[in-house]
Amino acid sequence: MFSFSPCTPWHRYCAAGGIAPHRVLPVVLDVGTDNEELLNDPFYIGMPKKRLHGKEYYHLVDEFMQAVRHRWPNVLVQFEDFSSDKAQNLLDKYRDTHLCFNDDIQGTGATTLSGVLGALRAKGADVNSLGEQRIVVAGGGRAGVWGAP
Repeated sequence: MFSFSPCTPWHRYCAAGGIAPHRVLPVVLDVGTDNEELLNDPFYIGMPKKRLHGKEYYHLVDEFMQAVRHRWPNVLVQFEDFSSDKAQNLLDKYRDTHLCFNDDIQGTGATTLSGVLGALRAKGADVNSLGEQRIVVAGGGRAGVWGAP
């Protein structure tokens, strides 16, 4: 499993999900920064160049995705903390050719569904009865469900 963020909850996948720690490798693709203060900071540890955009940005991600899949054909790649203007594009591009998911887009839904299915089992209901359940969404949170009907 590759995760695109050293801050991602990969340790939870190991502790609670049963994924062996030696099978997880956090990866950061440093594409630069547009923050002038950081660009001029001699102690900045990131790439001190202007951030890649457009074709150059997507080419870098594509190069990584092709290389990681070539090396580990069954790898799971987790996209984490990609900006909203790129996250869906990347997921759309790779979802049919690579085993991947975007935690920010799909993680909240998967976690919520897991909890709901667990609750159904706990009350002795068949998980196939999900469509018959009445579910209340309280709060918008990061998932941005304020507009949910």
